[in-house]
Amino acid sequence: MYKKYFLLIRMHHWVKNLLIFFPILFSFNEYSNQSITNSIYVFISFCFVSSGIYIFNDIQDANLDKKNIRTKNRPIASGEISHKSGYILSILLIILSFLILIIHVPECLFFISLYIIINILYSIYLKYLVLLDAIAVSSGFIIRILAGGVAAGISQSLWTLLIIAFSSISFALGKRLGQLVINNDYLSANWNKKLLKVLLLFSILCTLIFYGLFSFDSTVALRHESNIIWISFPVIIAIFTRYLYIAWNGIYTGDPMDSILKDKTLQSLALIWCIIIFYLFII
Repeated sequence: MYKKYFLLIRMHHWVKNLLIFFPILFSFNEYSNQSITNSIYVFISFCFVSSGIYIFNDIQDANLDKKNIRTKNRPIASGEISHKSGYILSILLIILSFLILIIHVPECLFFISLYIIINILYSIYLKYLVLLDAIAVSSGFIIRILAGGVAAGISQSLWTLLIIAFSSISFALGKRLGQLVINNDYLSANWNKKLLKVLLLFSILCTLIFYGLFSFDSTVALRHESNIIWISFPVIIAIFTRYLYIAWNGIYTGDPMDSILKDKTLQSLALIWCIIIFYLFII
């Protein structure tokens, strides 16, 4: 009985909210016990609110999802859960998210509110607009990083924001390309394949350039007390090259979440990168 609700809230997508801990990971020498506690509260809050938004989006897309072989078995589209029950659960999750922040980390209320506004606009309107749909999706990653920084009391460098901005746009565009390769009906916006490929290549190139500049920056080396951050750069190149291949060929419909959870090569590269970062910034 409860399985359909677990499918509805998409708990596997909560992995995205681990971005909230990145400010602590990248500035481990600046953290405090309170930073970790606040980050955990913000993480839980974003898990609830993102699930609430997913439900709202599923309700808006129910009629289209019924006609799509990829989405017709979603609980709302299949009729297993009614629109009324979906709305109630969505509102409860969003309210719970707000309550957690009001009580524990009120400084992050702005970010959760911004996240909700952008995603509701996306569900209703922005998803039908070329480029703006990808920007709206990618904004969620930037908001998580900013919220994590405020929760931990750690300021974010320009490099971090640029890397996250362009990498998240890369993932959003890659998903669109993967969907387009498999079936044009998977897309709400009327994307052109050539335009998508050009924008995806450009955004990945920008991500790699900014990560390279970050890894060789002497100021960054001084802040993190390490002058060999550059050793993580080749792994990042390999990660985005692999993801480009996945998106280009429509594997996992280009979904970055499915790619991470299912692709062994991408998992191995991500693990290597995490080990390197752990060694550089924490040990």
